[in-house]
Amino acid sequence: MLPKPAEWQEFYAQFKRKTGLDLDLYKANQLQRRIISMAGQHQCKSLGEFAQWVNASPMNTEWFLDRLAINVSELFRNPEKWTEMEKDILPLLLKSSPRLKIWSAGCSYGAEAHSLAMILDKKFPGSHRILGTDIDTAALNQAKSGLFSKNDLRCVPKEYREYLVESGAEFQADERLKKYLSFQKGNLLADRFETGFDLIMCRNVVIYFTETAKDELYEKFFRSLKPGGILFVGSTERITRSGEIGFSAAKPFYYQKPIAGEKAWRNAS
Repeated sequence: MLPKPAEWQEFYAQFKRKTGLDLDLYKANQLQRRIISMAGQHQCKSLGEFAQWVNASPMNTEWFLDRLAINVSELFRNPEKWTEMEKDILPLLLKSSPRLKIWSAGCSYGAEAHSLAMILDKKFPGSHRILGTDIDTAALNQAKSGLFSKNDLRCVPKEYREYLVESGAEFQADERLKKYLSFQKGNLLADRFETGFDLIMCRNVVIYFTETAKDELYEKFFRSLKPGGILFVGSTERITRSGEIGFSAAKPFYYQKPIAGEKAWRNAS
């Protein structure tokens, strides 16, 4: 199946009318390869035929939305960045906000939200809130369950293993973490965002978006942060227009919204 540009335009337009999700904001080559693969799974011979299948029922539409997301994550992914989170970022934020409001944007199945909850509970207990949002319903359901595979534990430091109890072939997150966590469906490319966040984590999500969509998203994150708040991005991602948006580079892959009248915190290394 080799759809023509006009066929893609029609498919995108139909889907946007139905769901509000603008597929033009995704990188075209990656997205179209995935859609063609999905169409093949359902023996659809044309893009129009696949569009009919997607629109045939809410269940089909949900299936398609879920598979637009690529859920690659694990607990304490890139351990050195979580060490910085524990030693530098959280103490900085807690100086001005004793009750942290945190957002894991594009949270997948909740690995990063649970990682942060472990650090908070062990080192900085309090009335903190971690909101996880994702477009993938199946991933959100797993996040709510707090279940992880053995592979997800590969980078978990020994001092945090107590929060993960073996349950058959999986590991169950400790009940103590639930008081910090909530998960709900969210569309980063279309939703209005809450404001007043001390910390936003959005890691390995925007790599699938166009440069224009990335810039717009980072600007929305900037507005959603409190002055002094931090945005934590993936180890393969940099905000190329960070200065234009208003961020200062606190540390590699951590970006801070400056406080008016105060010198921005910069990496001293």
